[in-house]
Amino acid sequence: MAGVPERQACAQYGAKRVLNRSDFQRKASELFKERSFNQVSMRELAAHVGISPGAIYHHVESKEALLYELLMELYQTLLSQVHGIKNRRLAPDQRLAQLIDCHLQLHEHMTGHFKLAVMDANCLGDSMQASVQRLRRAYESEIMDLIGQAGHPPGGPLREGALTAILPMLNSLPTWLSPMLDNAQRRTITKTIACAVLQAIDSLP
Repeated sequence: MAGVPERQACAQYGAKRVLNRSDFQRKASELFKERSFNQVSMRELAAHVGISPGAIYHHVESKEALLYELLMELYQTLLSQVHGIKNRRLAPDQRLAQLIDCHLQLHEHMTGHFKLAVMDANCLGDSMQASVQRLRRAYESEIMDLIGQAGHPPGGPLREGALTAILPMLNSLPTWLSPMLDNAQRRTITKTIACAVLQAIDSLP
């Protein structure tokens, strides 16, 4: 029986550690939403999340490792979303509309992650960057598949090149809009622009 309390204590410690790490990543992402990745030092990051500078290395070994974790989390979440949408019994155009809507809603909850993906992915070393790029390309491939199913197939090099701009546009457009707009208005505007862009791309050779 003596082992039971020990196992319970270990389980409680493990749960607490996971919770703390999640909270750490959330607060770090909030900071990167406001400040450039290169502008934030490890000391500033520690102060923002509320721990001592020395304690931060118990959570992450470097800024690069943290950036890698946040970007991998972003693309894994995006891929999970698109796989869920593809498994639903929806018409192709409904799947595409739902994909865009889910992408934009996730942007609202993971704004810091998206900013890092757009602005700072090149701060990673070669091997980490290659892993992130594999997930990004997998997500792009899923988007292209849904776009094609919805009646916007790739054609010549102009059309194919334009279609690959859809993901960067979805990643960046919400942050370009006026801060006076609420999230619902941002989603409506971004979806309208995305649909107009797809229609325009169809006219390309």
